[in-house]
Formats: sequence, structure tokens, C-alpha cells
Amino acid sequence: MKKEGQAEEKKQVKMDNNNRGGIKMRRLIITLMVFLVAGFSFASEVERLVDKLVEKGVLTQGEAYKILAEAEEEARKQEALARKDSDKISGWIKNTKFKGDIRLRFENAEMDNQDGSSIADRDRTRIRFRWGFDTKVNDRTEVGLRIATGDNTDPTSANQTFTKGFSDKNIWLDRAYLKYNFASIQNLSFTAGKMANPFLSTNLVWSGDLNPEGLLLKKEFPLKKEEEKEMGRFFVSAGYFPVYEDKDSITDPYMIGTQLGYTGTIGEKPFKAAIAYYDYEDIKGQKASSISPDFYNKGNTLYGADKRYQYDYDILGAYLEFSPVEFSVGERKIPLTIYGDYVRNLYSSVDGDTGFLYGFRLGKVKEQKTWEFSYDYRRLESDAVLEFMPDGSFSEGGTDAKGHTFGFRYATTDNSTLGISYMIAEGLGTNKKRDVNTLQIDYAISF
Repeated sequence: MKKEGQAEEKKQVKMDNNNRGGIKMRRLIITLMVFLVAGFSFASEVERLVDKLVEKGVLTQGEAYKILAEAEEEARKQEALARKDSDKISGWIKNTKFKGDIRLRFENAEMDNQDGSSIADRDRTRIRFRWGFDTKVNDRTEVGLRIATGDNTDPTSANQTFTKGFSDKNIWLDRAYLKYNFASIQNLSFTAGKMANPFLSTNLVWSGDLNPEGLLLKKEFPLKKEEEKEMGRFFVSAGYFPVYEDKDSITDPYMIGTQLGYTGTIGEKPFKAAIAYYDYEDIKGQKASSISPDFYNKGNTLYGADKRYQYDYDILGAYLEFSPVEFSVGERKIPLTIYGDYVRNLYSSVDGDTGFLYGFRLGKVKEQKTWEFSYDYRRLESDAVLEFMPDGSFSEGGTDAKGHTFGFRYATTDNSTLGISYMIAEGLGTNKKRDVNTLQIDYAISF
């Protein structure tokens, strides 16, 4: 009896091992089928393999049917998951806009001191490269990033000069932001990070290369007329922007910026207008070299051996742009656009507190063979704005200057332009600013 029991036990162990082996074989075949059926490759070959296993008695016909059914079902699941992941990726890519530009510039500057004595002309060749993307990551959220050449101490220029024995040039983080569009309040958005200038203005106040850092809340109010056609939008913006962080101070300078404006049309003519208020806090008494390393002593009134700001800056600004006329030249339409900008520092006891710019642009660069000519006159007194904010090319950047700017651009192809500009800048003399006449020749390609 004992031997019969042992024999029976061994038989059971053998059957269990065979079952486990069968299960392992089954799992192996199912796995193989998943990979091959999911890819619709060699599926018929696998079926023939299963048939061979049935012929050799490794599998029963019922097991074979079950294996094939399970494998096909699992393959369908894997295919559906792969398709879902692919849709997510393709959707993200579909909502992403990559864009960039490169510009080559030759620049000549003729400079004179305030006493009339000449300084040697300066010639330099420069390059600017920018590349980035904006993408909609979900129904409510957008993110953007851009890198650019330039100097991290000069916020108003992304140019790099050809110099220093063919040395490598720097690439910096130019923009990095996220934007959230609220679902509960229509046309309300929140932007955080390093962003494009959100305020309507000319380069009298905001350099085209200056990208502020901080938080912005913007509400738009669409204006519609008959048939729900949108004429334009009123908007109000408010933002908080840190200017300088000092680990040894609890009164870090910052700016609160607000703007109320309209973009759209008046009588079907393009029109933009806005009023802004930029309240800079805790600027007075700060070292100019800390806040604007490349721009201190470029117009603002400073005091002390270590060059500290004499005033705070509470700036009222007004902007206007209007295209009232469009001329016909052959088959082309040549628009005339007039624009203007005004600023005043409302902080008490400031003498050089006012700035203004007015000008026009004839034509508009779009596709190949289109062109535009522009002219403006500006006067920016010493403390009308902070010296690191205006255009970095006119009068070498900064404030305390007046003069003229002439410009012409021509589209050589749909995405490339050849341009020339000439700036005549005269120092106002408040803070010993030099007279500078600047010639710039540019070739730019966008992609």
C-alpha cells in the first residue's frame, strides 16, 4: 500500500509539472502572438506553429483555439493603448508651433562728446539667433520656450558681436512661460514666467528684445457688431514683475504694471490704443550696477560713489497706433500707419520726467517683394523711464537723448528681409550723454 501511495504521489507530481509546463508554453505562445498579431506581422506563421504543436500533441485543439483567441484579444488591447498614446503625442505635436529667426547685422556708430570733440567711429558685425516653440498642452493651458543669443547682463539686445578670436557665443533662456485660460470666466488668462512684453508700446518705453519676468492677469472684452462679427477687443492687464532680488535685503525692487486698451478696428481701419501705469517700487537708493549692469550711467540720475538711483519711477504711459489710409500701387495695397507714445515719471521732484515718440510707417513687409519705410522722432528725458527699458540701439541705449530714426525693409523672399536704418541721436546734456549717429544694415530670415 505504501508503494502504491508513493507511485500515485509521483504520478501526481509529474502531472502537475506537465500542467505547469503547459501553462508556461501557453503563456509563451500568447506572448509571441501578442507581439506578432499586434503588429500584423507573420500572424499566419504563428498560426501554423500552433497547428504543429497540436499535431505533436503538445496542445489540444481546444487549447489552441483558446490561445489564439486570448492572444488576439490581448493584441487588440495593446494596439488600442498604442493608438491612444500615439494620438496623445500627435495631438501635442499638432498643437505646437516651432518658430525662430536669425539676423546678421553690420553696424557703424559715429560718436561725439558733449563738448563737440570726436570719438573714433565704431564698426562691428553682429548676429542674433532665436528659436523656440509655443504649444497647447491641454484645453486650458499653453506653454512656451525660446532660447536666444545675447548677453545675460543686457536685457535689451540678443545680439552677439563677432569678436575675441572666433570665440564661442552664448545662448540664454529668452522666454519660458505658462498661460492658463480660465473656464469659469471667459477671456480671462493668467501667465507666469519669462514672457514677451504684454504691454502695448513702442521701443521708447519697451525694447523689442526685453522680455519681462513675473505674473500677469489679463481680461479681454470682445466687441461685436452685426452677424456676431468681432470688431476688436477691449482689455485690461495687471502684472507683478520682480526687478532685482537681493539676498541681503527684504525690500527687493519690483514693478506693478497695469494697462487698459483696445485692439481692433475703427471704421474697418486697424486701430490700437492703450493707457498704462508702471509703478516701480524700491528703486530709489539701489545700486544701478546691480539692477542694470550694462546700462547704469546711461541716462538716469545717480548719486554717490557707488552710483545709486536718485529717484523712484512711477510711470504713466499712453500709446496710439492707427492705419487711416491705404494707397493702391498697381495690384498692391500700401497702408499708412501713424503711431505715438508718451511717458511721464510722476515721482516727485524729478526734473527730466517726460518722454514722447511719434512717427509713421508706409507699407508693410509680408510676402516677397513687399516693403516698408518708417520714420520717428523721439525725446526721452533723463528720468522718464528706467534706463534699461528703452531700445538698446538708439543713442547706445538708455535715456537722456532725442533724435530721428529712419528705416527701410524689403522682403527678398517670403521669409527673409533686407533692412537699413539710420539713427541720429543727440544727448540732452543732463547726464553727459554722447551724440551718436548709427547706421545698421540687416539681413534676417525667419523660420
